Amino acid sequence: MASWIEGFVGSTEGLESPKLFRRWAAIFTLGAVMEMKVWLRTTSELYPNLYLFLVGQPGVGKNRTIRAVKRYMTECNDFNFAPTSLTGAALVDTLSASKRFITRLPEPPLEYNTTCITAEELSAFMHKYDDEMIGLLTAFYDPDPYAQARRGKDLRITIDRPQINLISGTTPSNLLTVMPPTAWDQGFTSRVIMIYSDERRMVDDFIEGPAAFDPALAEDIRTISNLTGEFHVTPSYQEAVNAWREAGEIPKPTHPKLLHYATRRKVHLYKLSMIAAVDRGNALVLDRQDFDKALAWLTEAEAEMGRLFSVAGGNADSQVIDEVLYYMRSIDKGEGVPERMIINFTRTKIRMQAVWPLLETMQAAGLIASKGLDKFGHRWFKLI
Repeated sequence: MASWIEGFVGSTEGLESPKLFRRWAAIFTLGAVMEMKVWLRTTSELYPNLYLFLVGQPGVGKNRTIRAVKRYMTECNDFNFAPTSLTGAALVDTLSASKRFITRLPEPPLEYNTTCITAEELSAFMHKYDDEMIGLLTAFYDPDPYAQARRGKDLRITIDRPQINLISGTTPSNLLTVMPPTAWDQGFTSRVIMIYSDERRMVDDFIEGPAAFDPALAEDIRTISNLTGEFHVTPSYQEAVNAWREAGEIPKPTHPKLLHYATRRKVHLYKLSMIAAVDRGNALVLDRQDFDKALAWLTEAEAEMGRLFSVAGGNADSQVIDEVLYYMRSIDKGEGVPERMIINFTRTKIRMQAVWPLLETMQAAGLIASKGLDKFGHRWFKLI
C-alpha cells in the first residue's frame, strides 16, 4: 500500500495551505479512524489518538486543511463527530452516546466510546479557558473509566473506555489568549502537538490541479479504519527507542512553555509509530523504520513549535511601535520625519506621558535614529 499520508499531501497540493499542516492533518486522520481498534501495550494499552493544533496567522489555510481530512473521515463506517460548540456536560453526553461495539469472532468484542472534535477555529470550540472542559479533555485522552453524577438529577453517567481525537486551528495570539501562562504547567497542553507554520502558499486559481478528494484514498482509509488488534514491536524498534531514551531523547524542545510537553514526547512517539506503521502497510508491527519516521515527524514539528510563542508574544506597546514605524515609512520621502509629526501621531495611540519613553525605547532598540536638527532647531528622525 502506498503512503496514505503522502497521497493526501499530493492530492491537496491545490490548497493554499502549508505542506506541514496537510501532512500533520493526514497523520491525525489515520490515528483518528483507527480509534481504539488497535493498540500498543507498554505499561498499559496505548492508542493512536492525537490532540493537534494547527497554528498560523489568518488566511494560511488551517480551515481548508481540516475540512479536507474531515471529508475522508466521513467515509468510515459510523464515524462519530462531536459538535464544534460544546459545554463540558455536552461533551460528556456526546461521548456517552458515541458507543462502539465491534465484533471480532472468535475473540471478544471491542467496546468503547469515541468521538472526534474537528474545530476549524479553537475560539468556536473554546473561546476562553474553561477548567471543566480542560479537565475533561485531559481525562479523555487516555481510556480511563469516567463517571459523573448530575446535580439535581437522578442520573449517573459512566463511560468505561472513553477516547477523544481533537484537531483544531488557531492563531498564535488566540492560542496564548485561551491558554493562560498557568496552563502550560498542566496536563492538557502536554498532550497537544502544536503545528506552527508561517508559510503562505499561492496557487493559480485558473490552472486545474489535483482533485482535493481522491476516491482511492477514500478506499484506503476505509481499509485502515477496519484494522483491529495489538501492535507488536521488533527488536530493532525496541533497540531504537531505548537508545533514543538513553541519549536524552534528543533533539528536545527547550522553550520554557514546552517543559511539561517534553515529558510526554515518548507517548507521542509511540502513537506516531503506530500511525507510521499502518501508513506503510496493514501489518500491526512496529519496526525501526517506523521509529525513524515517527521521530522525523515529531522533530520537524518541534523545530517550529517554539517560534509560535515569540510570534504571539506582542503586547500593546509593541503594536504601537509597529504602527509608528509604518506611519514613518509611509510619509518619509527620504529626508526623515519631523519629531513633532511622530509625537502627534503617537499621542493618538497612547497616553501623552508615555510618548517620550516609547520614542526613547525605539531609539535604544535601533529602530529609529536622530537625523539632526532643522533650521528651527527641531529634531528629525529616520528609520534604520
